[in-house]
Amino acid sequence: DTPDPYVKLYIQNAPNGRTKTQFISNDPNPVWNEEFKFLIDKELENVLHITLMDADTFSDDVVGKTQIFPLDGLEIDRICRKTFVFRKKSEVDITLELRKCEDPRDLRYSVELCQEEIDFRENRKPFLFQAMKKLLGPRGPARMDELPTVGIVGSGGGFRAMVGLSGVFCALKDMGVLDCAMYAAGLSGSTWYLSALYSHPKFPYIHPKIVMQQLRHNVQYSWIRLLTPSWLYKHIKIIHEKKVRGQPISFTDFFGYLVGETILRDRKTIPKLSDQRVAVRYGNVPLPLYTCVQVKNDVSAKSYNEWVEFSPYEVGMAKYGTFMKAEHFGSKFFCGQLHTQYPEPPLEYLQGIWGSAFTVLLQRLLSEGQVPSAIEKVRPSSSVMREDLHQILYSENQDDDEESDSEEEEQSVDGHHIKEAPVFDDNDMEEPKEEDHNDPGLLGRIAQRFMNKFPVLQTRSGRAGRVHNFLRGLGLAFAPVPLESEDVTDAADQLSVKSKRIFLADSGLVFNSPYPLLIRPQRGCDVLLSFDFSSREREIEMPFEELLLAEEWARKNRLKFPPINAKEQYEEHGLKEFYVFSDPNDPECPVVIHFVLMNGSFKDYSRPGVPRKTSSEKEFGTFAVFEDPDDHYSTFNFHYSHNSFDRLSQLMEFNTLLAEETIKDVIADGVRRKRQLNAMKSST
Repeated sequence: DTPDPYVKLYIQNAPNGRTKTQFISNDPNPVWNEEFKFLIDKELENVLHITLMDADTFSDDVVGKTQIFPLDGLEIDRICRKTFVFRKKSEVDITLELRKCEDPRDLRYSVELCQEEIDFRENRKPFLFQAMKKLLGPRGPARMDELPTVGIVGSGGGFRAMVGLSGVFCALKDMGVLDCAMYAAGLSGSTWYLSALYSHPKFPYIHPKIVMQQLRHNVQYSWIRLLTPSWLYKHIKIIHEKKVRGQPISFTDFFGYLVGETILRDRKTIPKLSDQRVAVRYGNVPLPLYTCVQVKNDVSAKSYNEWVEFSPYEVGMAKYGTFMKAEHFGSKFFCGQLHTQYPEPPLEYLQGIWGSAFTVLLQRLLSEGQVPSAIEKVRPSSSVMREDLHQILYSENQDDDEESDSEEEEQSVDGHHIKEAPVFDDNDMEEPKEEDHNDPGLLGRIAQRFMNKFPVLQTRSGRAGRVHNFLRGLGLAFAPVPLESEDVTDAADQLSVKSKRIFLADSGLVFNSPYPLLIRPQRGCDVLLSFDFSSREREIEMPFEELLLAEEWARKNRLKFPPINAKEQYEEHGLKEFYVFSDPNDPECPVVIHFVLMNGSFKDYSRPGVPRKTSSEKEFGTFAVFEDPDDHYSTFNFHYSHNSFDRLSQLMEFNTLLAEETIKDVIADGVRRKRQLNAMKSST
């Protein structure tokens, strides 16, 4: 039998570490004349494994032992010719050459803002100047350098946060305050609203009320109703294609499609994050910012987490001063160089990552093959929710430690596969027929087959978003943040630059508002309008839990944040719609206006100063948010009737309008503080 030889090459620490030649049929003396390029990190041990193979119809045969050749002895720009012998008679000639890569320019290493954001800020300032003069009258800025930087902060809270923030933005727009804001940052459920708003093809030339009405229509049915056998079959195929391209997959892919196709169902094209550059190109609306946290699959998010920020321009970690272009998120980097560029992920996938706390529910749902009983009747507080999610995410053994994985992704050379992904074809899963659509058991059978093909979906790491590690191969020398405090040093020590993949989770696992994005010194926010939609067990419970966690985080990271005298404020004012926190001893410390999700004056007034008169008006305004017996506003409620939507959105619109004069006073004081600081600088 004449052999059909080919050669397999493997370097463990290289991102493209597995490859092979073409096989040549019926030739005992083949000449391949093929060239392969490996990226290696000189700081690591690099060994080339060469295996001679004989292709066969059913199973390829190994010819002799795998040969090993250490690459440490290679000299830069010097050719090395080597012959490897298999079974004493088969020889393979290989020529090796070590070249130094040019300095990588595919990542940006700096804690400073990117040039695109700097340009945005300059474009935005004339709009802010005119808007503040109009809003504040004589108290407004007289010069550009008197402009305070205003940021809008939206918390997590599932669809409750999304619906509530839709009302907030309508109020801010009508008051003229939205036109005074430089940034709008969201976390989890708030990112769903922001991304729906900024991805609308006509925004910013439409009122936020238009997007609110679209959301109102789209969420009247739960995303769970999408989970039909035919829908699951279609999206399994899409996600499998992603896997075949060489990208990690997880339940975030499924959840992202469910959320995205619910809230963006009216979009004619699938939006991407970088598309939002069009909405902000002239600077006439705030810059949207989104967040998640990097976690480790074997360490609790309480012990290790790093905030990851997303803008239409960049994605990265501010603490380590490492950023990539938004369109490169999910692509493969090595030592700072873009190794394999994949298509920019759809916005739906990012929505899944930003709100990935809910993927735990989806995994359970698909495992059971049906909607779990009472899945939408859960009403824990934020702290209880966070603790439950920690237990779920970190309770298993380390059976999926990705450090020990080989390069799981499939690779290709000249169009043929190098390492096969798990086999998945139409014979495995026949497309459901129309009459099967309502088969209650078919959903579970389809899901189970797919999960069996990809065991990672049944593990802890399969619950978080999984992407290629863009920090892989970098050293801490690239991190420009001073590593002085013990907590920062510990975090830096844990930052894995060797991992092939990183795990991204809902930032609500740490705390439920995206303050880290806006209290960065480079953004220099002076006024923060904070809207908190976090769960509480009771209506009258103190609504400062997330704010106190943010204060603690800021102190640990040596960032300015006002002292949160929550107990004093609560004892003095009780539960009310909003509170103001400031540091009178530090004019550079941001002032926080903290809005609470509570139904107070709204019960009696349809608009500030406009009392409810009819019984239907009074009935509409009388409802509980957190002690509602029907749990209309549960964190895990993913559908809102028109009445529930209108109540919640109008409640938050009302609460925001109620603070109009306070907002004006705080922004005017921001102008005064800027003027005072300018005078102090000029005098010195």
